[in-house]
Amino acid sequence: MSDRVVRSRKPEVDSVAQPAIGDVAVADLSAVLGTAVWLALTATGELDAIERALALAPLVLVPLALRTAVIGAFQMPENRFTTTAIWLQPVGALLFAVSLVVPSPTPLAAALATPWLVVTGLLGLAALARTLRDGLTLPETAIDAGFAYVSVGAIALLLAHLDLTFWFDRVIIRLTAVHFHYAGFVLPVAAGLTGRHLGDHSRGFRTAVGVILVGPALIAVGIAFSPLVEVVAVSVFTVAVAAFGVVVLSRVIPTCPQLQGLLLGIAAVALPISMALALGYGVSTFTGRSLGLTISTMVALHGSLNAFGFGLCATLGWRLSVQ
Repeated sequence: MSDRVVRSRKPEVDSVAQPAIGDVAVADLSAVLGTAVWLALTATGELDAIERALALAPLVLVPLALRTAVIGAFQMPENRFTTTAIWLQPVGALLFAVSLVVPSPTPLAAALATPWLVVTGLLGLAALARTLRDGLTLPETAIDAGFAYVSVGAIALLLAHLDLTFWFDRVIIRLTAVHFHYAGFVLPVAAGLTGRHLGDHSRGFRTAVGVILVGPALIAVGIAFSPLVEVVAVSVFTVAVAAFGVVVLSRVIPTCPQLQGLLLGIAAVALPISMALALGYGVSTFTGRSLGLTISTMVALHGSLNAFGFGLCATLGWRLSVQ
């Protein structure tokens, strides 16, 4: 094995510190302000259930994840992309949230959502730049996958605002935006951070993370074109996230401070339950037998578990690992 590959097995030290205002990281400040915005929009009843989950991601979860993931592993040129994205993220997230409040589909809503596509595009470019380097470990590849997937969520929302739904109901396009912000972004990044924390990775862990990386795309293809593909993809994905949850519960939590362990434990349990509900919905769609899992039920149960039980707890939990 060459020295070059050996050196690449550990994250490389970042040549530029994360953007900060004084002693406060911009990503942390953005998450705090984003929380205030999200709470205000929720309290005033401006957002429906889908929009609440969708707004939470750019306003709170993405900056928390960026604060944790872009540490010690991003060098030039990808550092330029992530630094720019972090500076633009608060504005992009705020306009994203406003686009959910104004009438839609309209050109105004689409224009307001466009800056978020710029932010996520920069993250995708950072992921591409890292992918072109040799020797990245599986945890870093997982983080890169999350950075690439989130652009799909931004595009889906833009399409919904433009009323470009193709042969789908508009609600499916909106749910696609949610899917790629959570299963596409938060989950791969959380898997990558877990891998960084563990250091050594068993074959079972590598398999579970591999499925997590391809699962969001396969599920989306199944929803679009084939109920059978959807059921198979969700089934395999559910097993993978359950195995991932076991790894977190058995190997990560015992090494964490109490609060961090509690948050990560909630996330590890909530995600498999959420995916089991998704599997039940897929089976009911494929067989034509109602299991009581309608779209509205899935938004309430599956969506809440993903957004708060998994997404918020996972990003907060891993944020506590950074001083």
